[in-house]
Amino acid sequence: MLKINGIGCVNATPLTADGKLNEKEYIRHIHWLADCGIGFIQPSAATGQCMQTTEAEYKHILELSVKELKGTGVLVTAYAGRAGTEDTIRACRIAQEAGADAAYLIQPFYTTPDKEGIYLHYKAVAEALPDFPLVFYNNAARAGVNLPLDVMVRLVGEYKNFVGLKQADLNQVMDSFAQLQDKITVWPKSEKEILMGLALKAPGVLTFAANVVPAELVDILKSWQAGNFDHAREVYYSVLPIMNLIHIEAVPGPIKYMLNRMGWDFGDPRLPIHMPCAASQAKIDEALRKLGKIK
Repeated sequence: MLKINGIGCVNATPLTADGKLNEKEYIRHIHWLADCGIGFIQPSAATGQCMQTTEAEYKHILELSVKELKGTGVLVTAYAGRAGTEDTIRACRIAQEAGADAAYLIQPFYTTPDKEGIYLHYKAVAEALPDFPLVFYNNAARAGVNLPLDVMVRLVGEYKNFVGLKQADLNQVMDSFAQLQDKITVWPKSEKEILMGLALKAPGVLTFAANVVPAELVDILKSWQAGNFDHAREVYYSVLPIMNLIHIEAVPGPIKYMLNRMGWDFGDPRLPIHMPCAASQAKIDEALRKLGKIK
């Protein structure tokens, strides 16, 4: 069974002035993440504006990521959950053919299927890709429907290619760890819940903030694993303002603004997302200065 460990990064996609992928900057950024100790990345997901990314771009970015990170020890995970089952299977096949290590699957969104429909959806994906590691991603806020824990327990018992769960419903985190941690890897929602996850023996967390503060998040993880809990908490509180400001406006606007201010060339997000307003930019600048990320 594939083990996805460490700090993960839902990495952003740098764009040129005419809205195309800035390959040079993308490659530079993911190698920087690798040098900072990131364990895995997730291209073309929320921070990479998956819903504003074409299938051809999705395929190319995955292939580029796999090629560039080969031999570094950094895994490439695909964000392959789509609104329909056949579309999800196709996105997973593209990811598998590109060389990705696993696919994260949000529940079918917008259509709000019932419990049996959700079960049949994941069952069909698992059977279509029996040799490809799959990760549940329960995000009811985005999907409009919950991924029930008993459905995941049932699927894990029936199919060996389910290897993990990213649980974004904080009300289900404890029960998810209790019922699934001995069978698959379980992570909490994001960077803000990293200490809770580590206390529950999660092997890391998938984050937005790793785009901006990867070394700090890796430091938190390693310090906690070494038993240096006070230092882990200290670093956590130092980057908490950045974690909060990432969501001051719609992602990835604030993240792209942060990266651009730090000297990266990530361009603007694709509409309908836009750069933060002046008031939000001022708050972001202040936090970046306090961390020493900008002058």
